[in-house]
Amino acid sequence: MKRKLLIVLLSVDLLLLPLSWIWKGVPGIYSSQIAFWTSLAVVLASFGSYRRMVAQRIEAGMVASEERDPLEKIEDPYELYDEEETEPSENFREMVKEEKRRMKAQRRSPMKVARDAVPAFSLWRLGAYGLLVLGFFYLQGRGVLSLPVYLLSLALPIVLTVWVLLQSGVRDAR
Repeated sequence: MKRKLLIVLLSVDLLLLPLSWIWKGVPGIYSSQIAFWTSLAVVLASFGSYRRMVAQRIEAGMVASEERDPLEKIEDPYELYDEEETEPSENFREMVKEEKRRMKAQRRSPMKVARDAVPAFSLWRLGAYGLLVLGFFYLQGRGVLSLPVYLLSLALPIVLTVWVLLQSGVRDAR
């Protein structure tokens, strides 16, 4: 899959070079290449940090094993449509207290939230976003920013990466 992704990205970049030259000339080439490669850096850094986070959670044994299916949890968050019939409780206050206890047990601590936010601040991702911003300012400062070419080239690595991942997922599912 990595090889296929690399081939697709390089092929599209080689196709993008003459198109950006024809469309906007030298500013088009500068804009397309800086946008394409910095966007690709952001995508790869994001996938890498997410991959490391998942691997660390698996090693630490923090993989959630729930009794309910996640889709079922979304469709029926309050378990109103359970297959087993429950007798309505006579005491409404007890029922409310039980629900509050259950909700309190599901509440996440600030440490859990902070631990989940750590991958968002990965040095690789921050560096890739920094390159993206510096590239934009470089193009703007030199007066060679071609915004249509820049935006198109910015979106291409994201779209292509998702497309390759979906294609490989469809092939693996067969």
